[in-house]
Amino acid sequence: MNYLAHFLLSGDDEDLRLGNLLGDVVKGRVERYDHPGTTPRMRTGIRLHRTIDSFVDRHAAVRRSKQRIASRYGRLSGAIVDVYYDHVLAREWHRHGKGALPDFADDVYRTLRGNLERLPVAVHPLVQAMSRGDWLAGYADLTRVARALRGMAQRHAVAAGIGTASEELEAHYDAISADFAELFPDVQVHCATFLDAAP
Repeated sequence: MNYLAHFLLSGDDEDLRLGNLLGDVVKGRVERYDHPGTTPRMRTGIRLHRTIDSFVDRHAAVRRSKQRIASRYGRLSGAIVDVYYDHVLAREWHRHGKGALPDFADDVYRTLRGNLERLPVAVHPLVQAMSRGDWLAGYADLTRVARALRGMAQRHAVAAGIGTASEELEAHYDAISADFAELFPDVQVHCATFLDAAP
């Protein structure tokens, strides 16, 4: 799952949101991450991001989603499915989210922009692009998803083949939506269990 799902699974907790954003950035042992302003709850957010990714990668519904596009996209299928799932989540926000999606997105952007000094400088362009381009609410628009996938293909040589991946999303939407509907409640339970046990 991509940014939208990770933020939703962080709830209203600002430090969990910040840590979850850093989940792909921070490498190695989380307890050694010590950027100024980092709190124990932010470190929990980094661990939350990692446990979400690990749980999702092992889930049967995710394997099915990947198999639907594997013949065309091979090892890139996982990254593509992450984006697909955020599209499904945004399209079906009334089923899985809280309140209105634009309001949720604006609240996340406020959290990120209001805490820039607590995030590494290397992450600031991501925060600015995400909020300026309204990525989170934009996941609901297939045209914008297609543009994002083409952008990924242009920026990363290894991902050059994913520029056409929105075609597969459109063709398999009902099946991918069903996979997500099976996955997401399981992820929510997993996250609640993880956070209950967290310090």
